[in-house]
Amino acid sequence: MTDAPPERAAAGDADPEVPTAAEVGERPDLDGISDKIKREFELVPAIGTRWSRWYDAPYRFLHWLLTGWRRKLIPWRVRLRLNGGINYLLAFDHYERLKVKDRKDPLDNLIVPDDEHVTQGGIWVVEFFPPSYSARLLRALKKSGWDAHDHMVGIDGTHADQVAKARRGRGFAWKRLATVARPDSPYLVFNAKREVLPEEFDLIELTAVQLGSSLTAVVAFVRFSENGASALNSVWKAEQEPTLEWRGFRRPQVEGRYHAAILATQEERQRLHDLARDWLAARCGGFFADTEARQPVVDFNLFKLFDPLSATDSRDHGEPLRALGMEGNHLYNYVSPHLPGAVFVQGKTLTRARELLRNCWGVVASYDTFARLNERDGYGSKPYSVNTLAAMADDVIRSYLLYVAVVQYGHQLREAIADARDTARTKHREFRPRQVEQLKHELLTTSLDLPAVARDTRLLWKPFWRRWDGIDVRAVPAPDVPNPPEEFDLIERLRKVHKGTFEKLLEEDAAYRTVLSTASSLGATAASARLGRRALFVSGTSLFVSITALTVANGDAIWRQLTSWF
Repeated sequence: MTDAPPERAAAGDADPEVPTAAEVGERPDLDGISDKIKREFELVPAIGTRWSRWYDAPYRFLHWLLTGWRRKLIPWRVRLRLNGGINYLLAFDHYERLKVKDRKDPLDNLIVPDDEHVTQGGIWVVEFFPPSYSARLLRALKKSGWDAHDHMVGIDGTHADQVAKARRGRGFAWKRLATVARPDSPYLVFNAKREVLPEEFDLIELTAVQLGSSLTAVVAFVRFSENGASALNSVWKAEQEPTLEWRGFRRPQVEGRYHAAILATQEERQRLHDLARDWLAARCGGFFADTEARQPVVDFNLFKLFDPLSATDSRDHGEPLRALGMEGNHLYNYVSPHLPGAVFVQGKTLTRARELLRNCWGVVASYDTFARLNERDGYGSKPYSVNTLAAMADDVIRSYLLYVAVVQYGHQLREAIADARDTARTKHREFRPRQVEQLKHELLTTSLDLPAVARDTRLLWKPFWRRWDGIDVRAVPAPDVPNPPEEFDLIERLRKVHKGTFEKLLEEDAAYRTVLSTASSLGATAASARLGRRALFVSGTSLFVSITALTVANGDAIWRQLTSWF
């Protein structure tokens, strides 16, 4: 998925030691750039040179205050604020100039080839239920109503009963939980539950996978409707206008057509991911739904022209792929013999500040190549639809998603333990009932889940699992990469990441629990001492009150007795 190296241009009498233009790249047209900038300033004159625009007058006034003898009379703190006002107004001037830029200039616009388009076949979303979330899973299964559409319930028991048995080590390794379809869905599924789904969805298949006795994973495969399959492509190929985002008294955020198109495309892809995440979280939310990164996602994308495995020049697709967040790794392609013709690509956002396309992967392929290499019987007539090809890849992508999700689970636990460690002194400074409840919650969640999940998730890399339910993914050098690196087993590398992450987590959690246990013991001792002092004070106060009451009630008799002694 990288650009092919340029061929050396033939030159009859050229110096062989001097690189050709093709090797160093064409020299930029500086005169053309200058003419372009000059034209833009002719169409939109610089700020403060006119009176016709609303921001010219305040800009001139602020500029007048900050120049000449007036600047010396203004305190530096006020000058700082006035400079902020000038920068605030400059954003609007820049926005107006962005709107007159040439729509055909590839430096300022996202240019997608006219005959290219991308179609999405579906999304896979996974949710984890470790021991501390098992009760939530059972409640969700009982509340969902999926049992009413499963004709095997009378034989095998309800879904909640089957999951409970599996978590005790006496049940399934994986099980199809339910199929949910729109009332007007074209799919003929006799046991599907019909309900209103987002217009982008046609059908949702839910599968439970049991890892050992401690971890249940629920994977939702969302098949797109026609609207959903083409939604990303529509935004990707649409012409975008410059954007100005108001941010209160801070300088507005201004984006040109190029960045606006990239952000709009990535936001659309993120929106589809979040639709699937929200649907699963509302009905069967678990560990990932409570985290900031949310559930791991894999989407299925087929291009009409672009083929990530071909060695053709991909310069025409470099920026469009970046807009989709599907640039991929410039050194490697992650490919699998179980999914020929496709590449696994980790989602990449435009800027980290936007927090788009986190925790997601994509399956990227050319339609023609993928359909030719995955031809099977029993999937209807040809040519296959993109939804049909996505259904063919369901088992393989679900297996890959489990490996990705286990690694992500470790990362989320690491963040949780780091937060607990950094805030422990503040939360557990005093030994009060509220702090005791917080400590108990931590011990019954992360500390309860970690050892069991660390043990059971290793099953994904056992030979029997990889043979029957696993997937092989290798990182192979991308086409035409100079000095190609050695390929490696991606699943094996994920195993090493998993092992290292959970070993560190177990060590940190053990040390954290030891410190908290010591702190709680010292806190209990200090609390007992404080309670003893308070009890002594209460006893002294009670004695004083009793003596006072006795004196008031029998004052004369006490006085006569005292005088008789003396």
